[in-house]
Amino acid sequence: MSRSFSVRIVAVTAAILGILVIALIVLLATRTSSQATSFTSPLLGRIAPETAGSTLQGSSFDLAQERGRVVVVNFFASWCPPCQSEAPQLAAFSYDQSKLANGAQLVGVVFNDSNQAARQFVTSYGVNYPVLVDPQGSLANRWGAASPPTTFIVGPNGRVAKAYVGPLTAKQLDHDVSLLMAANGGT
Repeated sequence: MSRSFSVRIVAVTAAILGILVIALIVLLATRTSSQATSFTSPLLGRIAPETAGSTLQGSSFDLAQERGRVVVVNFFASWCPPCQSEAPQLAAFSYDQSKLANGAQLVGVVFNDSNQAARQFVTSYGVNYPVLVDPQGSLANRWGAASPPTTFIVGPNGRVAKAYVGPLTAKQLDHDVSLLMAANGGT
C-alpha cells in the first residue's frame, strides 16, 4: 500500500466519522423530549410505605393524613437535569390540582441532595407543594427509589397505583390521576 493511498483512506474515514457525528448531533437536538416510563414496582397494589417528616418549608407532612386523596410522591434532586425539566410541569400540575375540590396532593422528597441546594431548586422552579427532607435516604429506601426523578401515584385508598422513572409531564399526571379518581368513584 502506498503512502498516498493510506492518507486517502484516513481522510475518507475521518470525513465519514465527521458526517456521522454531525448526523447524531442533529438527531439528538431535534428529537422530542422523553417522558417518564412506568415501571413495575413491588409496591404496586400495596399500601404505600410510611412517609412522614419535616419539610423544607418548615412544616410537617404525613402521607397517612392524606388518605381519601390521590397523592403523587416525587423523588428529585437539584443536580438532576431530568428533575429540572419536570419541575415546572409538577408545579403547574400541583397548582391546577389545588383549585379542585378534592384535587391530588403532590409531595416532593429530596433525594441525595443538600437541603440548601434543594431550597434553591424549590425557589428557582416555583415549587408550590410540600417537600420532605430525607437526610439518610430512608424514604427513598422504603419506596425503592434508586435514582431521581422517580414518582409514585398513591390512590385514595392508600395503595400505590403507578410508578414512574424519568421526567413526568403535567399531561401524564392529569391522565393518570383522572383515571384513578374515576376508578374510585370520583373521590
